[in-house]
Amino acid sequence: MDSFTLQVASALVSAIMMISLFLLYRASSREMCLLDWSAAGLLFFLRNCLSVAYFVPQLTSLVSGAMVNALYLSAHAAILVGVRRHLGLWPGWPLVGVLALLVFGLNLMPVVQQSVALRLMLLLPLVLLLCLATLYTLWRAPDPQMRTVYLLMMGIELLFSLQLLVKIVLVALDPDMPLTLAGDELLQTSGYLAMSAFIMLTTMACALIVIRRQELELRRASDTDPLTGWLNRRALQRIASHEFARSDRTGQPCAILTFDIDHFKKINDSYGHAVGDEALKHVTSLAQDVLRGYDYLFRIGGEEFVILLTDVQSAELCAVASRLRRKVLKQPLVHGQLHIPVTVSVGYAQRQLNEDWQTVLDKADRALYHAKEHGRDRVSFYNSHQELEWLR
Repeated sequence: MDSFTLQVASALVSAIMMISLFLLYRASSREMCLLDWSAAGLLFFLRNCLSVAYFVPQLTSLVSGAMVNALYLSAHAAILVGVRRHLGLWPGWPLVGVLALLVFGLNLMPVVQQSVALRLMLLLPLVLLLCLATLYTLWRAPDPQMRTVYLLMMGIELLFSLQLLVKIVLVALDPDMPLTLAGDELLQTSGYLAMSAFIMLTTMACALIVIRRQELELRRASDTDPLTGWLNRRALQRIASHEFARSDRTGQPCAILTFDIDHFKKINDSYGHAVGDEALKHVTSLAQDVLRGYDYLFRIGGEEFVILLTDVQSAELCAVASRLRRKVLKQPLVHGQLHIPVTVSVGYAQRQLNEDWQTVLDKADRALYHAKEHGRDRVSFYNSHQELEWLR
């Protein structure tokens, strides 16, 4: 396949990237990274259109190699910008402009204009650095649930980086290699083919990243209580089943702690439901302060809460329950000029051999009711003899 055909194919593929990602943005306008990636498609498209124009005799004199290289570099930079925006980092468009102007200026130097090899040696290392920066940024991304789609884009960037590295080495070893601005030499035609494949695969990867994040957001929304941000009853069944199955495999202990707000109805009746909602958020915020960051937190009813703890020993479980009760007791709910005392009753049970999560939850519930029957604002639990006890 000759260079002209490859350039036309690249222009079509980049147009597809630009249009498809922009349409996806119109359907998901919160995903601003799609605009960055659509801009990358536009920059690739403009670059390829200029390259195609070089083959038309009437337009050859209008084509600027400096502009072609600046657009190509900016397109790769736009992909990195989109990745950074997707991850909540500073996008860095001003730096892209500075880099593009630098490349444009260097390519206008007479010594550079006389040598295609020198142009490549100025351009390709910068493109390689941008690809590696994109790969590194995705590698450091914290969300493990996005890892699969990140790996796809990382693989694309890695393969493209390797072919860039090969081209850099070949040109460096043979600076007198016969190259032209739009030649049919193997080095250049293979680069055009790699660029077309890169644009096509990157379009797929960008779309999958956005689709995957939206899927996770929908799942989180369906599993999350909107008032407190804790997980709901629906999520409890799935997560508890998974963690107890893992406990069977690894032998790590599991436990369930339940608590509710004492006299919650009285708070609602005395101060109104808005204050009642504030009380729920107040208590869950305090509870998170005393719990481990990897404990699972659930709101399963009005003022009823469940905590699933993994890899926890009996003494630590007792300490967590006691800290929770004391933390709530010592910090009343402040609402305007009001200081409303709030307390919780806590029950917990540690999993015994082969018990399922429903059994452990039922035991924790019975311990909670035991605490409420013995005066509230206290902790109740099952001892080693499977008998209920309470402690202040």
